[in-house]
Amino acid sequence: MKTVVGYGDSNTWGHIAGSGGERFPREQRWPVILQGLLGDGWDVIAEGLGGRTATVDRPDSEGRNGLPYLLPCLHSHAPVDLVVIYLGTNDVNFMDDDRVARCVGRLVDVARRCEVGDVLVVCPPPFDGHDLEASYRAELDCEVIVAPPYPVINGDVEHLDAAGQAALAAAVAQYMQ
Repeated sequence: MKTVVGYGDSNTWGHIAGSGGERFPREQRWPVILQGLLGDGWDVIAEGLGGRTATVDRPDSEGRNGLPYLLPCLHSHAPVDLVVIYLGTNDVNFMDDDRVARCVGRLVDVARRCEVGDVLVVCPPPFDGHDLEASYRAELDCEVIVAPPYPVINGDVEHLDAAGQAALAAAVAQYMQ
């Protein structure tokens, strides 16, 4: 059995775009869809948390900094063949795009020190005046794919819809092949 850990924020958790906090049913979340695409030889573990940042302590809520939890998370699920890091959407509230990329890079370094087989970073799509792709590609020493576009639903500019969840799962599965 091979293991994939999806480490992210509310998009990995399954927040429904424009809903104000509702969650997709399990079978519509990208990690579960990925599990179905990969089959029985894989265990896909969803480690999503709404509001999670790469390395920043949020002033409005505790426990959202992704850095301190990543190492114990990966150790608890070891051995991990692939960690998919999908963070940065929340970080733009606290820093510029280049610094966001460097913070995500710290998570990549932690994963590598934890002897994860491979690291894939999902870059948030352009949203709300931010375009992180160039910074991610310049700063990160790993493969980077860009998430599907965030639809704007009821003023929500930072969450995937059901089609985006499915498209992200397909993109990760394609990377793995």
